[in-house]
Amino acid sequence: MFPVGLVTRLGVSSPIVSDGKLIGFYDGWIAGRKFPVDMAGFAVNVQFYIQREAPMMPYSVGFEEDGFLKALRIKPEEIEPLADNCTKILVWHTRTVKSVPALQMPDTDKVSKTNLNYLKPQMVFQSPFGLS
Repeated sequence: MFPVGLVTRLGVSSPIVSDGKLIGFYDGWIAGRKFPVDMAGFAVNVQFYIQREAPMMPYSVGFEEDGFLKALRIKPEEIEPLADNCTKILVWHTRTVKSVPALQMPDTDKVSKTNLNYLKPQMVFQSPFGLS
């Protein structure tokens, strides 16, 4: 998994990583999902997918990613934090409509002692002329 920028009201969707291990998720829409991640925020090894008998992605609006990852029977400890331990935003959503600026990340230990501290300066909170 890896962070995705310009997504949700928080501006980024990312696994939260501390000492190289997944400890949670930072996403603007948790909604009781086991894996609250954006579709662009993960990749699955083809051999792993085949070994898990190639499950289909269930269609449930807003829960496609969560359903797919649960169908693969992935355990949180099996998730590999990519993009330098999820400290770099290498995937960005783009939009052609005006959106509201992202909310600032809080100054808490959950931010300062994790990968979120490295993501914070890479995020787009507000751009000139009210465009984001």
